[in-house]
Amino acid sequence: MPAARLRDARIVAALRRRLERADATTLSNFAWYAARRGERQTALDVVRGAVAMSAVPRAAWRNLERLAAGHGDGLLLATADGDDRHTSAVGNPIPAAIAAHRDLQPAVAEACYRMALQLPDLAAAAWNGLGVLHEQRRERAAADSAWQEAISRGAVAAMHNHALAMLRRGFPHRARTTLTPWLASPDASLMLRFLGGYAALADQDPVAALPLLQAVVAEDPESARGQFTLGLAYERLGRDVDALAAIRRALLLSPRYLPQVWLLDSGPGAPLVELPVEPDESGAAVHTDDVLLSVGRSLLQTAHLGEALAVFDQVLLHQPSQAAALFHRGVVLAKLRRYEEALDDWEVVGRNDPGSELGDASRRHADSARQLASLFTGG
Repeated sequence: MPAARLRDARIVAALRRRLERADATTLSNFAWYAARRGERQTALDVVRGAVAMSAVPRAAWRNLERLAAGHGDGLLLATADGDDRHTSAVGNPIPAAIAAHRDLQPAVAEACYRMALQLPDLAAAAWNGLGVLHEQRRERAAADSAWQEAISRGAVAAMHNHALAMLRRGFPHRARTTLTPWLASPDASLMLRFLGGYAALADQDPVAALPLLQAVVAEDPESARGQFTLGLAYERLGRDVDALAAIRRALLLSPRYLPQVWLLDSGPGAPLVELPVEPDESGAAVHTDDVLLSVGRSLLQTAHLGEALAVFDQVLLHQPSQAAALFHRGVVLAKLRRYEEALDDWEVVGRNDPGSELGDASRRHADSARQLASLFTGG
């Protein structure tokens, strides 16, 4: 065994014997050596224990941040007197909290957020992050309390998250009421205005949603989220051409529609971090397809057949067996007298979803399509 590796092994063994009575500095250094030897999970577990203790060295926070993000490099050793080696502007536990939050490690995230509560400049961001954690655990009273603490300290992200929680709990009107005082300000952030428009749509008020969403895309034309939702507002108002144009712009910007995100911040002046409400973002395609299906049905009803066909095709690129898209594309194809293609779509729906209303309707339409196809082919 090389001399360096032998030395590391002896140090790790010595530190391991001290773990039961170890302080935060000892635990932090044990994590450093464990990570150096490739025992990354051991290092992460140990440094979690370190940051939960008092008198945590800055190196421990830096190491937790790196390990929680999946990195084994850039770790720091801590000295017993607290004068960490390679000292730098470390000591902000919020980035470590956000990394753990993203990686679905709520215990680590909560420990980091709670440590940040002790730092006046970071307390608002920490309360906001705790609010999101509580809401994800369905601890709604605790979430509301944490967000109110953050809002009292001026955290705009907390206002956004509190309103989003109201919306997700099934109270879109309450979400709008929460946002109204903030939206009255000319300095209201784009995310607050977007959420205000989205909440108005959820509250079946597209008239109120439209100017908010128009303002969002006027200020940020590259916002796929804004363009998608604006298209949905136009569709609800019967402005099908405008709806399709907005949806097309959105699809060019991003293939996904992710309208609901938590906002986290790591401190004053730091950029906000988006955390999808679906941890693995699996709901993104579903949100996108819901918008496209709504627009496609509206185009079909107003006889914009070519555009409706393109919209349903887009949905079926993501979900080839999506029953509603297949059924409505079949209707479009039949109106275009492409009966064989319509028949193919309806037969798929009938086979895959035989007991549903769409399955029954598909079988009836398929029978008609066979008769019409026979007439046009002379069979």
